[in-house]
Amino acid sequence: MFFSLCKIKEVKVFLYLCGMKVYVFNPENDMALADGNPGYTPPAIIRQMRDELYWLPNWWAEDGDIVWNGTDTLELKPGDEICPWGWSPALIHQLRLAGVTDEFLPSDEEMERLRWLSHRQSAVEALAACKRDGLLGEALMGESHLCKTEAEVKVILSSAKDGEEFLLKAPWSSSGRGLMLCGSPNAKGWIKNTLKAQGSVVVERMLQKVADFALEFWCDGQGGVEYRGLSLFYTNEGGAYLGNWVAPEGQKLQWLMQYVDPQMLVDIRQWWEKYLQQFSYRGPVGVDMMLCQGGICPCIEINWRMTMGYISTLLPAQGKYGRMVVEYIYGHYSAEVEAFS
Repeated sequence: MFFSLCKIKEVKVFLYLCGMKVYVFNPENDMALADGNPGYTPPAIIRQMRDELYWLPNWWAEDGDIVWNGTDTLELKPGDEICPWGWSPALIHQLRLAGVTDEFLPSDEEMERLRWLSHRQSAVEALAACKRDGLLGEALMGESHLCKTEAEVKVILSSAKDGEEFLLKAPWSSSGRGLMLCGSPNAKGWIKNTLKAQGSVVVERMLQKVADFALEFWCDGQGGVEYRGLSLFYTNEGGAYLGNWVAPEGQKLQWLMQYVDPQMLVDIRQWWEKYLQQFSYRGPVGVDMMLCQGGICPCIEINWRMTMGYISTLLPAQGKYGRMVVEYIYGHYSAEVEAFS
């Protein structure tokens, strides 16, 4: 009897220490990181997305967890954990206003490290490391440069061959935002404004895309990296996210292997598992890649936060299969998994 009571107490203590998770959908995260200020206010259309889709984490939250609507007061106890879409100074400020104390929040130093990790320079450096390590050999595609002046941008653009195009990217942006074709009539002004606002511009040679995909990982902050699954996603012509496949891992691999040697996918995954070990970051990481004519670009961008691709790897366990879409229709946002026909 004494043994049984002790075991019951141990279980209660374990549950208390584990606590509940508080999920937050803050899709403005990348823009908030670019701004860097606690009082950042996103555009109205993004505020509307957050308000109308705040419930999205219900897709992966467990019983006993909370999905925060952005306004309710939060009362947390030791062992509880806040799990946002992504961390930013603006979200920390919002959570403090909701009653969350600093013990549940990243420190200023941790937040600054994460902000710079989320800068596109991380992706530029990672792609360069892929090349140094000989990943994929001649099948490795992609070229990315971080430029801090207009003169540096011009040097890269001057190397263009006949018919070749370049893509410009803002340092703090993702999911198809903050992009500009160098041939656009607005490109010159965009470069100037982005350099002034964010201090640099990323310049990349355009690739002939066959398909977008990503590898999703979980980092424990202490050198542990776990592969969570393959993400096959859709974008429009401008690179903006449209949706994800939600299917078993084997089915997604089978589709991708129509176009690529499966050993290449193994090599890419193993390379990233090793590369990510150096970072103290804890949380989900999505590495966007591109299957293109001639090979694979193993690093289009790195998302140091939750992604729709990461979500797509969780949903099959709940019996959901199809096409996951986030749409803006008739003035409102919706999200659903449409069954394959």
